[in-house]
Amino acid sequence: MVRHLTKVSDFTREECDKIISRSTEKKSNLDEYNGFLKGKTLLMLFEKLSLRTRISFETGMQKLGGHAIFYSIKDSR
Repeated sequence: MVRHLTKVSDFTREECDKIISRSTEKKSNLDEYNGFLKGKTLLMLFEKLSLRTRISFETGMQKLGGHAIFYSIKDSR
């Protein structure tokens, strides 16, 4: 079953704690995840332009071996 998450309140406290714990673990062991997303593509579709978010996702994908594509909604009209 698909679970749609659109806001932080969609997570339980326990889920948030687990996400933060796993993120901290992964960040301290980045070499273990080198190439983890090799061959994967992230399409970033923003309603409002957010340079910091875009750069964060692009950097994360690159560090993990994947690549990101930015697509602007305004350019699709």
